[in-house]
Amino acid sequence: MADSSIGQRLGNYRLIRLLGHGGFADVYLGEHIYLKTQAAIKVLHTQLQPEDIEKFRSEALTIAHLIHPHIIRVLDFDVENAAPFLVMDYAPNDTLRHRHPRGTRLPSAVFLPYVKQVASALQYAHDQKLIHRDVKPENMLLGRNNEVLLSDFGIALVSQNSLSQSTEDLVIGTMSYMSPEQIQGKPRPASDQYALGVVVYEWISGMKPFNGSYMEIVTQHLSAPPPPLDERALELPHAVQQVVLKALAKDPHQRYERVQDFANALEQAYQSKGPAVGMPPPVAVTPPQANRTKQPVFTVYPPVDTVPPQQVNQAKRLTNTVEAYNFPIAPSAIPKSAQKLGHGLRRGLKVLAILVVLCGLLVCGLGYAAFHYFSAQNTPVSTAGASAMASDLCRPSLTATMTRHITISVLLLPGTLQEINSKIKHKVRIVVTAL
Repeated sequence: MADSSIGQRLGNYRLIRLLGHGGFADVYLGEHIYLKTQAAIKVLHTQLQPEDIEKFRSEALTIAHLIHPHIIRVLDFDVENAAPFLVMDYAPNDTLRHRHPRGTRLPSAVFLPYVKQVASALQYAHDQKLIHRDVKPENMLLGRNNEVLLSDFGIALVSQNSLSQSTEDLVIGTMSYMSPEQIQGKPRPASDQYALGVVVYEWISGMKPFNGSYMEIVTQHLSAPPPPLDERALELPHAVQQVVLKALAKDPHQRYERVQDFANALEQAYQSKGPAVGMPPPVAVTPPQANRTKQPVFTVYPPVDTVPPQQVNQAKRLTNTVEAYNFPIAPSAIPKSAQKLGHGLRRGLKVLAILVVLCGLLVCGLGYAAFHYFSAQNTPVSTAGASAMASDLCRPSLTATMTRHITISVLLLPGTLQEINSKIKHKVRIVVTAL
């Protein structure tokens, strides 16, 4: 019917305005003539033959008995001037297609409630031995409380027997959502599950699995597998992909046994915290910025034979003895205070060793002088001789002799000190190497 039908009367309803135009029917907002209540009037694009009118009424009666919170209820039906029409509850908030236009990606928190409500309605219809055959967002209406209401069961029932259209249009449903078996003219309850799977695929990715011309879409539905969802880009758990692809299986026996099972599996897949396949392994978290100025706990030092410039500066603090012998410089992990203490101890030990050597040489010189003196006298030493020797020590000749021997000992001191110094350097080298 054209827009000129507005204002006309169908049954007890007067057409107020056009709500929507579809391939198989036009929908008008109607008002009851006596009750003044509003309803949606769906007028099919066909002229029924006399033999088809009774069948349409029988099928419309079946639809009217579908009472479910997520199914648009049929209030009345009739045929006027060979044009069948249905009177249904009015859903004021338009359709899910209008709310979420084509190309829109929906988060799971938004579309999972939609899927649960539609699956509940379809499962109820399947239990009543009724197949919808035209599941798509355009047939998902939003009620006064934004609840999803599935519509167009009437189209599914009366189409094949009531509509006289081209061969292409005789296949009920929108081709993009149609299952392979329905394309082949053998619809079953699993066909509605397939269509709902296509809708879910579109909500997740923003596009339908199959696109192209009419024949290209038909060929893809019959033989081509649906393109896998991009799990990484969509941040999609792998279990969700498995659930959707199972609902889109070409063989209806490989889908879920019930459409409600599909909705439950999809919800459980999103509740599982498993990562998407192909996701990279977790990366260590970068330390906070505030901690980057602190010294690292561990330092990797270079080999001993390759000394960095900063360690060369530390090497210059060693004693002149160490520098002279070019000892290998190990990385210093000793505090500066301990290093200074070590240098002081080394210097003190050297001075103490020199004093001890000098004292020892002095004693040796005195002993050597006394031995030489008594040997020259060639006299046995007795008590009386000892007393005489003590008195002789004061004589000038003896004093001169001792002085000569001490002088010889002192002259020999530099060579002795050089030998001792060499030994000290060797010890110091061993100690430094051990540090």
